[in-house]
Amino acid sequence: MLEQIDHRGKRFTIDDEDIDDAAVACCRRAEVLERKVQREIRERERAKAVAGPTSANPDVEVLEQ
Repeated sequence: MLEQIDHRGKRFTIDDEDIDDAAVACCRRAEVLERKVQREIRERERAKAVAGPTSANPDVEVLEQ
């Protein structure tokens, strides 16, 4: 059995017989996308840190959009 938490924070369990290949593939894609989003967030934070405050450099406004 797998214990999961849904998007509302509610706990639920999945029995082994409920898991199919499509669900496993979907979870793997979601994990890959989550890692990609986290990497992009870190890259954006680094870019903002290197660029400095937005008031000092008006070109940084482009990153905010």
